[in-house]
Amino acid sequence: MSEEDLREILGIAKKSKWNQIKKFIKFIIQNTLKKDAGYSLTALDVSVNGKKKPKYNLLIKNKGKIKDIDKIIDFNHLTLYQATHNSNNLIDISQNNGTITVLAKYFGPSLNNYQIFDFSVHLDALTEPFFTIGNGMKISSAGILKIINKREELIAKTKKETTKKESKQVKDTKIQNIEVFAFEKLTDKNAIWNGTETKSFQNWKTKTKNKYRIESGNIAYYKGKPTKKFSQYLENLYKNINNKTKKEITKKESKQVKDTKIQNIEVFAFEKLTDKNAIWNRTETKSFQNWKAKSKNKYRIESGNIAYYKGKPTKKFSQYLENLYKNINHKTKKPKKNLDKKIISSKKDDKEVSEQFIFKTLTGKNAIWNGTETKTFQNWKAKTKNKYKKETGKNPYYGGKLTQNFKNYLKTLI
Repeated sequence: MSEEDLREILGIAKKSKWNQIKKFIKFIIQNTLKKDAGYSLTALDVSVNGKKKPKYNLLIKNKGKIKDIDKIIDFNHLTLYQATHNSNNLIDISQNNGTITVLAKYFGPSLNNYQIFDFSVHLDALTEPFFTIGNGMKISSAGILKIINKREELIAKTKKETTKKESKQVKDTKIQNIEVFAFEKLTDKNAIWNGTETKSFQNWKTKTKNKYRIESGNIAYYKGKPTKKFSQYLENLYKNINNKTKKEITKKESKQVKDTKIQNIEVFAFEKLTDKNAIWNRTETKSFQNWKAKSKNKYRIESGNIAYYKGKPTKKFSQYLENLYKNINHKTKKPKKNLDKKIISSKKDDKEVSEQFIFKTLTGKNAIWNGTETKTFQNWKAKTKNKYKKETGKNPYYGGKLTQNFKNYLKTLI
């Protein structure tokens, strides 16, 4: 082949092959060195004759200088470059995790020793690309594809066999452990303790086996393992108990919710009607106690029925209390409906479009606490006033009271 053929080689090798790779580098330089140009070598994080250097530069102008490459013992990255009118030769070598990667692009003769690299790819202008492996064997493109496809088939086959084996193991384990699962689900006790079957588990197994034999007429074990039908019988045992338990829990929870609602109906009604707390520090407030006594007496007079039975509000009294706060809710909604339609009287308008009302509607917080404006409410007032003034250029107050325009502005906030 002509010396001027363009060649590209990508090679991968273990770090232990560095001396062989140095011979490969010297071979290329010897056959491509141009005296008027020369190779410029740069190595980073390099060890030269045992001395570590962050950077090492070398200019190879003649063949006598080539042997200086042997001084390089270790490195992180190494580059050789030669530029002429006819060609640009480049050898780029990097090292990572004990693996050396070589990329060589040059005009020159082909490489005859293919055992330098553990794996390499060779490209040139005249022949088909080929690959090599560590023993020096050349493999064509078609050959490498065949190897890849064969390996993929082998991996797929191995994966399928492994999955099948694992599936069988899981199935066998489940069959072996079905008695343990069933016992622990049904009794909430351990079947195994310190690697040994408990006495309770052994007794349960004997009892269950005998019961199954009587009911079905079939054997429970075959070659020391539970039969498929016996395993299904055990599964049905704990599935049925699970379904039964779930129904009982649902029924119990439903009853508890209902009982809690009945017990708390007075609290709900009081807080809805008065907007006050019924309980404070886990104790009924005085107001709540007075309200309960008053409501109980009023109900007794109006209906002639008792309000409590065994310390709990009766169903009719509970309904009476529910109607109380439902009716008050209905009445409370009317002013809002009128506000939306803009037909409320000026007296109600003044009351409902107060800053306290708007603040509580927007934030859900009280504007007044212990007869004094809260800090949050004061900050909100100042912020809202300044925003209104900035947007309209008008004063929100006149004579210490809200102007009609400011009231209308506040309405738009809710």
